[in-house]
Amino acid sequence: MSLPTISVVICTSDRGGTVADTVASILANDHPAFEVFVIDQSGDAGTAHTLQQFHHDRRFHYLPVRFKGWAKGHNLGLRIARSPLLAITDDDCVVPPDWLRILETELRAEPRTAVLYCNVLPGPHDPSAGFVPGFQCTRRVVVNTLREKWHVRGIGAGMAIRRECILAIGGFDERLGPGSTFGSAADVDIAIRAILAGWSVVGTPATSVIHYGFRTWEEGRRLTARNWEGLGAAFIKPVKAGYHEAGVLFWYELKPVLLEPLLPLLRVQRPHGLGRFVAFTRGCLRGLLYQVDRKRLVYL
Repeated sequence: MSLPTISVVICTSDRGGTVADTVASILANDHPAFEVFVIDQSGDAGTAHTLQQFHHDRRFHYLPVRFKGWAKGHNLGLRIARSPLLAITDDDCVVPPDWLRILETELRAEPRTAVLYCNVLPGPHDPSAGFVPGFQCTRRVVVNTLREKWHVRGIGAGMAIRRECILAIGGFDERLGPGSTFGSAADVDIAIRAILAGWSVVGTPATSVIHYGFRTWEEGRRLTARNWEGLGAAFIKPVKAGYHEAGVLFWYELKPVLLEPLLPLLRVQRPHGLGRFVAFTRGCLRGLLYQVDRKRLVYL
């Protein structure tokens, strides 16, 4: 088998029932040279048993680990992948057969791009009972500055990265993302740091993944709190390290974090969404407690 030109990294934890569908959809891709790594952080053998069906495929690599963390798992994938490009999706997603081919084409069309987000579409669900996190852009956007970053608000369920660029800036910040100190925003933070290092970030509608990560509205409130706390920790970090241009990130989040919750007060109405402001502020304050590697912009 020829050396892969793109690698896929999937972190999973106790989701044997869905990650098998994810792997099957990736192995069905029409790309001529790729490899798949599943970093299994499960607490039992259920996922390992479910994934045995793929062990005959030489493109498939299964790695059980004893640590937790989305960022830590993907950093392991960065170190062991043999290709210059990495595609990332979640263990409750499925991808189309041309996903890898399109991601590689998109990245090679923009040599200065370090991070690329594709669309993440919600799978079938009852919207009265809850929601599925997603991301959609209607046109291709190339972002070169933090002032433009708000045009591309992609998520880790559908992204690709240029391996050498991300390794040069220290990989994903292991204090961010699910299973870490701050339970979110590792996928946002990597784009911010890439831009500050002089690289571009792209959002493309050329391909999509289908996300089956349904959350009830109660689960959504907890997820929202984690997300905003993670964003606070991600945004305060470059400012603390002396990158004052990162202050523009706070300006763009002013509306959803502060104005939307407080504007009802002007109409003598009960404020709503204050939890976002509290969580975001908590993330900023907690982030100030940690030392930052000023060169790589990761928490120590």
